[in-house]
Parts: sequence; structure tokens; C-alpha cells
Amino acid sequence: MRYRILSSLSLLSLLSLLSFTSLAAQSSENDPTLWPEAERVFFQDGPELLLTEEQRTELLGLDAAARAAWIQDFLDKDPIPHTPANELREGIAKRQRLAEDQFLSPRDVRAQLMFLDGMPDDRLVVDCGAVFTPLEIWTYRQGTGNDGKPLERQALVFSPGKGEPYKLWLPSDSKRALYTPMMEYWLEQWEEMQGRVFLAKRFDLQNCDQAKDVDVATGVPGLTGAHAGRGKVRPKDSSSLLAPPKDLAVWAEKAAGTELPQLAPELKVTSAEIRFPDSDGQRVVTRALITLPSDAGFEIAKDDKDKQQVKLIVEGLVEQEGKSFEDFRLRFQLPVPKPGEPLVLAIDRPLRPKEVFTMRLKVHDDVGGAEARIFRSFRVPAQPTPEPMPARAATGDLVPAAAAAGADSLLLLPPPQDILMGLWRAEAIVTGERIQKVTFFVDGKAQLTTSKQPFSAELRLEQFPTEQIVRAEGYDAEGKLVAADEVILNQPRGSFNVRIVSPPKGSRLQPRTKARARAEVVVPDGRRIQSVEFRVNDKPVASLTTPPWEQEVTVTDEDLVYLTVVATLDDGTRTEATRYLRAPQYASEVDVNLVELYVAVTDRSGQLVGGLQQDDFEVYENGKKQEIAKFEMVQNLPLVVGVLIDTSGSMAGSLVDTVKAASGFLESVMTPRDKAFAVSFARRPSLLMPPTDDVGAVVQAIEGVQAVGDTALHDALVHSLYYFRGVQGQRALVLLSDGDDNASYIKYKDALEYARRSGVAIYAIGLNLPPFEAGVHAKLEEFAQQTGGRVFFTHNPEELPGIYKQIETELRSRYLVAYNSTDLNATNAFRPVEIKLKKGGLKARTARGYYP
Repeated sequence: MRYRILSSLSLLSLLSLLSFTSLAAQSSENDPTLWPEAERVFFQDGPELLLTEEQRTELLGLDAAARAAWIQDFLDKDPIPHTPANELREGIAKRQRLAEDQFLSPRDVRAQLMFLDGMPDDRLVVDCGAVFTPLEIWTYRQGTGNDGKPLERQALVFSPGKGEPYKLWLPSDSKRALYTPMMEYWLEQWEEMQGRVFLAKRFDLQNCDQAKDVDVATGVPGLTGAHAGRGKVRPKDSSSLLAPPKDLAVWAEKAAGTELPQLAPELKVTSAEIRFPDSDGQRVVTRALITLPSDAGFEIAKDDKDKQQVKLIVEGLVEQEGKSFEDFRLRFQLPVPKPGEPLVLAIDRPLRPKEVFTMRLKVHDDVGGAEARIFRSFRVPAQPTPEPMPARAATGDLVPAAAAAGADSLLLLPPPQDILMGLWRAEAIVTGERIQKVTFFVDGKAQLTTSKQPFSAELRLEQFPTEQIVRAEGYDAEGKLVAADEVILNQPRGSFNVRIVSPPKGSRLQPRTKARARAEVVVPDGRRIQSVEFRVNDKPVASLTTPPWEQEVTVTDEDLVYLTVVATLDDGTRTEATRYLRAPQYASEVDVNLVELYVAVTDRSGQLVGGLQQDDFEVYENGKKQEIAKFEMVQNLPLVVGVLIDTSGSMAGSLVDTVKAASGFLESVMTPRDKAFAVSFARRPSLLMPPTDDVGAVVQAIEGVQAVGDTALHDALVHSLYYFRGVQGQRALVLLSDGDDNASYIKYKDALEYARRSGVAIYAIGLNLPPFEAGVHAKLEEFAQQTGGRVFFTHNPEELPGIYKQIETELRSRYLVAYNSTDLNATNAFRPVEIKLKKGGLKARTARGYYP
């Protein structure tokens, strides 16, 4: 196969870029980032790594015409002239494609290593977040020595900070750069005490078996090697792996023979343009317009209503001065274009005026897997050139939120977490001179007033996640209100829906009585509530704009009295719910809610049983038989699944295998109609990715998590279950942990009760649990049994893919059994439920009951 050079995303040498940045800065006209694209790619995205320092300096000093001729001459020189092909061109193209397949960022030294040296023979990911920063050890084997053993060259690469590209470790960095601050401190203490007091083995070796591999790769035992003994500290310099090849012909021949992995199909792109249509505060909106023809190569997706869509993912990276400026991910769900009609994607990023940037984009068809890579360099003008959005252009579903504050203003910072409970420190940003004190309120009740900057307060919230309003008010020296702001915590997110919580269904209220009506509204991502209106017999009673969605209503004297709650979003979308407050005995509720149970059936050997019919099942609630109103196999029903991963320090040795298994599970179980989300937890739970049908985003979110900290299992469970709020249908939470709770705010019994109320099946995986820790075994078993899930225990991380496969099989093999309860009691007490099978030897597993 022939490869076109400079036609796809290629590699940037960070070390080389640093070497020419100062020279290029002398003349903005000779900034390589602003060269014609083919020349820029040559100098910044791979081939420049093949040049000597003298060649780079020479190329930078040429004018535009001479520079183009120089590059063309370099590429046309066939290093192996007796062969028909130009191995240099083919080698460059192959190595660029190899690197771009795995790394979006060309600033990443791992991409540079792949370009120069190809795929490593061994790639060890060091998974010890409590000990090391993210790092990998790459090993290249080249021939054998006189002793017959392979000759190895190793490169240790690491990320110096969160979100920063990997760099090559050199002795000049010192080994301190590889350790976490806490481990660096403990190793300093260990080295100071060594020789005076008997100590156990080094702290990093106690907490990470791979620490010995890091010792070998660096040549430095421990932090400094202070007690390693004479001759045992030999720091290894791997910079030669990034040096230009000594013999270009040898490199070209080897690179041209590179075996590429199976690559994604090509997604055609007609054009890619950069525009500057608007301003955003002090920045200029930079708009990339990506045009794809109707025959670009994407496949068509269908939703639950057989509506056809094109689903595209855009991963983006903006670079500036050799560094990553920002990265982002956008999702486009577009109607299928007519033949000959293009798709135009509009990607807006606010960037600083007069600065030079490079934007790198990967457009991915989420259905068929085809991909396109686009990169453009540009200088942002001082002022925008206003122009309307093209008629056919579509924007992605990530919309940046901006808040501007003027003089004497107050901005209450929203929490970084979606879910809060217990205690939360609220912070108010105050500008101007007038505001002298700030009062913080929770649901209208003042909790704290402070006159000291920074204006912050630790607020008491509900024990469990509950929709609450936090408000901050700023007053001047005379006590006059100057400015205020508020945020809504724990707002349910999902498909737009409203339901009436109280009065309960079946209520028969007397005329002229007053009742407290309360509704719950589920808000789609990216939208906000404009109003929630309460009506009695279609007559407006109240219109609310902020929660809680509660209103006192009066029951009229009419025979039929009903309450309607209408919710309206900021885009005008409306939904409503209705409930009888007073009705004749013969009238029945309009909004009948079935009790839905998802049932797994197994035989005596524990194998799942399919092919059963409705008549094979019997349902009992509180011991009373119920009539089944709905029955079907759930194999093709939409699924919402949450993945909850323990990332406490004890997971250090098995987190890589855990993430790989969870990623494989998500990629296998998810269909275009399903949604998933991911949460990790150590001392605190952290949402990695909110519910989405973009399985690639969820997989990407869980990659690279680090193991460090304590275990807040109970908090994490409640935190995760809250994301199912307002979600109907088949729901499952897959929990993996290797230890008992030691850091939660919520007690076990409360977490169990919350799990029972959630209606979500919990599949629990206990990994490497000590046999004497009976408590955590019992907890995981109880969570699973009470919710209709299942529990697994293993000491071998390699068994995790098989366990996840069993969970996937069960989720696609359950039965939906639904009934209308004959219990018309309006109380909210727990109602036990039992499923029985008429056929002998079969066992049904489902939730033990529900709360009405």
C-alpha cells in the first residue's frame, strides 16, 4: 500500500520544538506554525525528528521559496535508490499513521518514540497512583549480545502534571519528579533514618511491586539511591532514543516495513475552514467548519422510534507554543443528509486574540467507526469578522457556560460535583468595594454570615442527595442588599419528565381542605427549568421558577378535582403530570404506574434459563398474589448501566486490569439505545462521565484513573445511585471494590436502605478481599440480594473479563414482569415482593420489594 505523506495527523517533537521556539520568535513571519500546512507538518509533526540540529537551523533561516524547495529535495532523496519505492516517504507516512492511531496529542513523547523507533517490544504501565505520577516503561529489544541475551534499551516516560503530555525521564529531572509529593516525603524520611534504626523495606516497594521496575529503568534505587551502595547508582540517559537516526537509509528501510495495526475506515472530509465570527469577552470565537459529503462513509443509527440519525464524535486538541492549551470532546447527533447534501460541523472555541494556535481534530463515526483527522494552524485576529452561522452547520452538544461579573457583584461558585450531601464549602466571589458581608442560605434558611474574605462557609446539607437551593447575599456596610446569587444542588438530570410526589396516588381529599403539592422535575443536560406551573382543574394556582417545586393547593367542592403540574424548559419544551385529589369511587387514576420487576431465572446449576412464558411466573406482594399485566424478555430493551470503580490506594496493583475489564464490558454490553456513566471513589466519589450513549466517552473517562486514598464505599454507592433518578426501565450498577468502607459519611444501613429505594439492580464484585473480612463480604452480598443483582468474589484480576461477561449475559437475559398492585393503601411503607416459578428446579432473582 502507498501512503500519502503529510495527509494525516502526524507527530511533533517537543524537544525539537523547544530548540527552535526562540529562533522562530525572532520573526513572527517565520513562525513554523504559520507556514503553509505541508511545510508546517514537515517541521512540527514528525519528519523534523529525522533532521540534525544543523539541518533544522538551516531550514529555519530560509525564505518561503527556498524552504519549500529544501523540504521537497529532502523527501525526494531516495536513501535506497536501487529499489523501485522511496522508502523514506513510505517510512514517514507509516510511522506517522502508527503514532496518530494511539495518540491525539503530538506533544506526547510516546508519539515521538513511535515515530522514531516504532512500537515497543514491551510497554509496562505502572499503576501505583499512591506512589508514582502516571508513568510507563517502554522497552526496545535490538539483537543479542555476546552472552546470547537480548540487547535492551528502555525509556521511562511520565506525565509531569494532570493533563500534561508525557515526557521522557532524564537524570537531570531527578527521580523526585516521578513520585507523588506524599511518597517523596516518606522516602526522604526513610533515607534519613536508614543506618541508624532498623527499618522495613522501602515505602515505595511496600506499596508498589512495580517500584523495582522503575529502579531498573532509571538506574536509581529509591528516591536518590543514597543507601544503595557503591556502584549501584547509575542513572540511565535514554535521550538517544529521541536522537535523529545516524543512518537515514537504515531507518527508512525499517520504517517502510512497519506493520500497522488494523486501522479505522476513512471518513471523507470535503473541506475544513477556520473562521472568526464573534467575540466572547476578551477572546475571539474561533470556528472550525468541517464539511462531510453525504457519502462520507458514516453509517446510520436508529433510535427507539426508528428515527434515523448520524452520530459523530469530535475529539479536539488546541496547542500553543509547544504546549497543550485545551482539549475537548463534542457529540453531534444529526438527521441523515439527503443525497448530495453535505453535513457541516461547527466547532467553536474562544481563544486569545493575536495568538498563534494549532487545532487538531479527530472526527469519529460512533456507529461504523470511520475516522478523519484534521489539523489547522492559524493566528487569531485582534477583532472578529462577524458572519452568521452557515445554514446547514450544526453545533455539538457541549455548550460552554459563561458568567460575567461587573462592579460590586457576587458570584456563587457552583460545585465541581454533580451530587452533594452532608457538608459542602460554598464560596462567593465578590468584586467591587461595596459588599462588606455575605450571608449563606440553604433552602431559604440562613446558616452563616461572614464579613471576612474570602467569603466562604461550610454549609449543612441533607444526609442523602436532595434537590436544594444554596443562596449567597452580599450586603454593604449599612446592611443594604447589593447583589445575590444562587445555585441548585443535586438537580435530577436525564430525559425531561415531571412527576407528582405528593399528595400520594389514591388520595381522596375532602372539599375545601388544603394540601401540600410537590413535584419532581428531571432536567435534560444543557437545559434549565423556565417554570413549573400548578393548576387545579386547569385553573392556574402558582408558577414557580426555582425549586423546591412545592405549592399549597385548595380542594374545591366539585365532585372531580385534579391537580396538574406543567414544567417548561428554557427552549419552550413542555411536559405535564396529573393526579386526582378528589374523584368518584368509580373513577380510576389516569397515570397508572406498573410495578416493574426485572427477573433473572437460573436452574439448579446456576445457569440462566431462557424461553419462559408469562404463565410460568407468579407474583406475590405482601403474600398476596398479583395479576401480571406485562411480560417480555429484556434482551433488546434499552439499558442504563453505571460503572463504579474503587480507586483507593489498595487497588494500586490491580487497577490497570480492572479498567481494561470494565472498558471491555462497556464496549460489549452497550448498544446505540443504551446509556452508561462512570464513577470512581477513594476518600470521595468522583463522577468521571455523566450518563451518555457515547460509550467511547465513558471508556475514555475511566482510562488513566489512579489508585490513592481511603475507601468511601457507602458514599460512592449512594452517589452513583442518584444518577439513576428519573430514569425508567432496565437499570444496573456494577460495583467493584477490594476493601471495606473506612471513610464514608453515610452509614451502611442508610446506604442499604437508599439502595432498596432506588430500584436499581446492583452487581457487586469483590476483588482480593481478605477471607477474614467477613463484613465487606456480607455487605456486597446484601446490596446484591436486596436489589435483584448478583455478587462475585475473586482473587485474580485476570478473571474480571469473565465476570463482566457473566453480568452482561444476565442483563440481556432477564424477564420484565409487571403488575398493578392490589394494595391501594396510600402509605409509603416498603412492600416485599416474591417471584415464584411454577416449573420445579428454577429460581427467580429480583428485587426483594419496592417503595410505592
